Amino acid sequence: MNATAFGGKPQEIVTSESLLFDAAERVGRIREGRQALHLHLSQLLPQNREDARIRIAFRMFESMVDMFRGQMFLLTNNDIVLICKDARLADLDAIVYKLRALFSKDPLTYSEGDDGVDRFVTFYDLEMEYDTFFAVCADLVAQSKKRVADARTAPQVVPLDSRNLARVLERISGTDIGGVVRRQPCIRFVDKTHAEVAFQEFYMSIGDLQKILAPDVNILANRWLFQHLSQVLDLRVLSVLQDGGFRKLPTAFSVNLNVATVETPVFQQFEAAVRGKAGILVEFQLVDIFNNLDTFFRVRDRLRRNGHKTVLDGMSPITLQFIDAELYEVDFVKVAWTADMADDVVTADVLNSLRPVGFDHVILSRCDTEASIEWGLHQGFRHFQGRFLDTMVAAITMAQCDKASACTVQQCNSRHAVISGRPRAECGNNDMLDLFPPLRTAR
Repeated sequence: MNATAFGGKPQEIVTSESLLFDAAERVGRIREGRQALHLHLSQLLPQNREDARIRIAFRMFESMVDMFRGQMFLLTNNDIVLICKDARLADLDAIVYKLRALFSKDPLTYSEGDDGVDRFVTFYDLEMEYDTFFAVCADLVAQSKKRVADARTAPQVVPLDSRNLARVLERISGTDIGGVVRRQPCIRFVDKTHAEVAFQEFYMSIGDLQKILAPDVNILANRWLFQHLSQVLDLRVLSVLQDGGFRKLPTAFSVNLNVATVETPVFQQFEAAVRGKAGILVEFQLVDIFNNLDTFFRVRDRLRRNGHKTVLDGMSPITLQFIDAELYEVDFVKVAWTADMADDVVTADVLNSLRPVGFDHVILSRCDTEASIEWGLHQGFRHFQGRFLDTMVAAITMAQCDKASACTVQQCNSRHAVISGRPRAECGNNDMLDLFPPLRTAR
């Protein structure tokens, strides 16, 4: 029920954005020596925006409030704004440096916008830039009001159950899901300066899929029902890839599949469609392998006889402590990069676990920073995936594309990541999107 003020009028909901706006108004009367700092934490990747880390960032700023007679605001979108007086830029930079370290594995901490502006933080000298800052505060208030309104009108999300599963499956049959299929290259470094695309991984964007199929259903709520749903989605993805309309086929397709999917006629049709044109890698999740161990070994051997490769996906430093990855005799083991892997003790544990596999058979995924690539190369790994490399691919593509003047790196990056839909249609050179040129670094 909406709260009402006297006279029956709706009561204005007080948000941190509205409190910031009021503070900005007051600062406008006496601007001398005033500064503001805006941390754009809302732009972090979802996995890096957990509440605990945001609270740590907020507490790191508390000393600045007392030291410089400041006010600090944790906004409803997780941004942090600090307004202070007579603060030295060096002191503000020191705090921001620590925050970059806190979120170091997120590309926001090192990337710049198309105009060369730092995307992680914005500083304002309120004597000179007050009007700009005040306009930003007004825009933040408008955004928070929209979020509140959207939350009120959003449909209630219910967990996936046997009843709504049938409805979701019916929607799948009548939906073109090509627009939610994503791809990401796996880069193989020949040496430290030359690299090539070893294969392209194709997978389903679950977030986009939920928006299209079932915005009112949490399709991940029930693991076992989602397992059944994912088997149906496997078949649709394979069908989409057969008719993908690629200008140039990948050197190899890598697809995330359930173990049972490999024994279906649809997978066999996919094999026949790409035979002699492209290789196939099948990526299996560890949980699915455990549930179908005998079937997995049978499927792995069948794939190997047909000249295909297998990948043990979803490994981490923790799972490597409990699982002997070499026992599954797959062609590649995919390990997700985390910042703690740079710790000497964790590094030693990871290397000891992967040495029986062979470092040439390791794929380091989620490489969102240059530091993760450098770490992996130093260990002897050669295969990498991640946002940092996606951006590199886009930049090198643009350097060779005759239509590049009409695009930004961000646009090229997002167009590489899809196989159909509006982003691809907006590209003036679809041949370059599918080409994935060889890579060469400057050092």
